[in-house]
Amino acid sequence: MIRVGLCDDDPVLLKKLNSFVLDCYAENQIFAKTQAFEKGQALLYEIEDGAGFDLLLLDIEMPGLSGMELAARVKKLLPKALIIFITSHMEYVLDAYELSVFRYVPKADQGERLTHALLDAAAMVEVQLRESYIIQNQNRLERIPLQNLLYITHEGKNALLVTDLSAGENPGGGSMPGEKTLCFRVRKTLQQVYEELDDKEFFFIDRGCIVNLSQIMSIKEDFCILKDGTRLGVSQSRMPGLKERLLEFWKQHI
Repeated sequence: MIRVGLCDDDPVLLKKLNSFVLDCYAENQIFAKTQAFEKGQALLYEIEDGAGFDLLLLDIEMPGLSGMELAARVKKLLPKALIIFITSHMEYVLDAYELSVFRYVPKADQGERLTHALLDAAAMVEVQLRESYIIQNQNRLERIPLQNLLYITHEGKNALLVTDLSAGENPGGGSMPGEKTLCFRVRKTLQQVYEELDDKEFFFIDRGCIVNLSQIMSIKEDFCILKDGTRLGVSQSRMPGLKERLLEFWKQHI
């Protein structure tokens, strides 16, 4: 599923845009959920309250909080979100270069160009999802980018996934204000979580901890040290295997 946020201060155009997005994705058998806003501040409040979006379609010229200002603030909260500007003023393109905007679509030419932009965005989101761990049950659906997953340990009957995400960056929408990093709990054993991950990038360093190899900076004595300074104990029996796997991983990725 691709989560789409739309913002335009013209309610008529906003309704048409929303229908266009839903029809485009439905015709291409892509499940999408949209949420429309007539004010940039309303969209920003929604994100600050924990809402997650994969794609945002924003008008540039809006009263109050402009599309440019909104995009800059959204990028700090949802750095992975793709942004498409729907605008009548293409002269803003250079001004917004630093925002890494995904596409610009003129309001007067929304047909084929917008369709291509939407499908390209969906394809990119799909790639991001494949490189994520998904937590799904009856009450929640959360996505954790593997690049942000530091290690997995256990907490009672739950697996505890420790990330380097801050509350504002949570791609799944939930947040834990005040915590330095975001942790996700899932009612599974470590072995179950490990089997759902790519075993080329993750390794059991002892019976109670799985580490993301891409996060390891060094190994000293009986510890591995992660990029954020975290020190994780490595069991004596698993140390030779960790060194071998880590060396192989570094050779492939450096």
